[in-house]
Amino acid sequence: MFQRKCHYGRASSCLMIALLVALVPLAAGAQEDDGAQGDYYAWTAPSADEQLAADDTPIPAGQGALFAPALSKGVDEPEVVVFAGDERVASGRTGRRIVVAPGSYTVRVGSGVVNQMMAFPATVEAGATTSIPPGWAGLKVEVVDTQNIPLRSTYEIIRAEDREVLGIGYGADLLQAEPLATWLLKPGLYRIVRSGETFRARKDFATVLLPEGGLAHFKLVLDSETGDFRGAGVVTPGELGVKTAGAESNWVHVATVSGAATLSRTNDFVGRPNQSTLAGTVFVDYYSTYENGPHFFTGLIEMEEGFLQVDPEQGRKLPTQQIQDRLRGEALYIRYQSERWGPYARLGLLTNVFDAETLATDPLDVAYNKLDGTREVLSLAANEQYRTADAFGSLRLREGFGVNVRLFRNQKTTVNWRGGLGLRQNMFSNTFVENDSPLTPELDLFQIDDFSQEGLETILTASVRLTRLLSYITDLEVFADFDDTGNPTIDWSNTLSLRLNRYLSLDYTYDLLDFPQVSDKTQTRQNLLLRASFDLL
Repeated sequence: MFQRKCHYGRASSCLMIALLVALVPLAAGAQEDDGAQGDYYAWTAPSADEQLAADDTPIPAGQGALFAPALSKGVDEPEVVVFAGDERVASGRTGRRIVVAPGSYTVRVGSGVVNQMMAFPATVEAGATTSIPPGWAGLKVEVVDTQNIPLRSTYEIIRAEDREVLGIGYGADLLQAEPLATWLLKPGLYRIVRSGETFRARKDFATVLLPEGGLAHFKLVLDSETGDFRGAGVVTPGELGVKTAGAESNWVHVATVSGAATLSRTNDFVGRPNQSTLAGTVFVDYYSTYENGPHFFTGLIEMEEGFLQVDPEQGRKLPTQQIQDRLRGEALYIRYQSERWGPYARLGLLTNVFDAETLATDPLDVAYNKLDGTREVLSLAANEQYRTADAFGSLRLREGFGVNVRLFRNQKTTVNWRGGLGLRQNMFSNTFVENDSPLTPELDLFQIDDFSQEGLETILTASVRLTRLLSYITDLEVFADFDDTGNPTIDWSNTLSLRLNRYLSLDYTYDLLDFPQVSDKTQTRQNLLLRASFDLL
């Protein structure tokens, strides 16, 4: 009976179209500039010699050291493991010396379990450092949705040479300072597939060629609802918000403008009304990062707007309908005290830009129940509309202050934590929600009051490779209001993935949302998925 719409008038419709047309060449120009940023496989770390000179790891008398250079941040790369024969004698991170006794060793570098890592022989002399030439390649995969918003969705990497499954990767929310892990792999061709698919997947796959000594930055675009691949490819480091070594500026800026417009006219078509339809959407995305020594800042501004206008041949034109309306901003600053931890401060906002109105397709009486206790009834004819919120009427702010820590990282396990003071402000300007009662003939709308929350926020993310074929990923976010600490908001997602063989995989997901301020019931969702894929030809 009702369709939710937003109305901002004929003049604003024309303005939206004009803005869309004006921004198209602007977007093309921005894309041209981005393509000129330099080497697609450039390291984001300094050169091997510069890393070695900057490393102050002491070498005791009578000892020596091994050194494997980092292609990106060493803390984001897999652990380096040192063997003397079959015995594991040392381990460390790339970009730092690993102290060992003089002798001959096998140095293993790479992602995956030990037997999947690349092996490099090395001889160490007392008082000297033996450098391992980078005979490997690096790969960073950023997972985003079609609006360039980071996703924590999973994917798998398979080496084309022998169809070996290297493991499951997952996206990171860079705006929340979650580290984007770097894969270290044998140079060659790789296939990135949807988790559970095989090398011969006919859809939802992408390929990437990794050169020896190069670091590829790869963007994977997914449908946030279905997980289907929408696009993928190697991009410049700047498009992932990453600063390369030797860059003149500590800032990286990425601006994206996209849009679409459709104009259609139907005349004497069987089963369809004679009418004109105009629809359009525009999406503006600005993302910036700043890195200078211990200082890290990232910011995002997104605006998404869309409209639909229907002009039937008979009767009056329907009001312009707002089909998308969202303005989002995020900012995060971290002052790293070391490569693993530092205090953070963050700010976020989410609001609507235009008035929100609902279109009544039939005659209707609407009752506005206001906070002051008054009740106002509005009588509407068919195809008239009633307002449910003012422009910028739903403004939600959140702030956080605390500590960001990379708790643990080795060959099999990664654990990151962030926690501190959280503030939430929910401000509503003449905003109403439907809560209709069968006891009244009108449609009842109730005005929402402003409310604020102060409490503690904490976020824990972890990934564990239990065996070569079994992995586990968890993401736990908790917010506890000081006035209601016994009823915290809990958002917890889990994925357990088992690769049975080259053709079969088993995935179990468990999601839990406990939001006591909204519902007294804990919401849960479980999925168990067995995937089978066979090549017929």
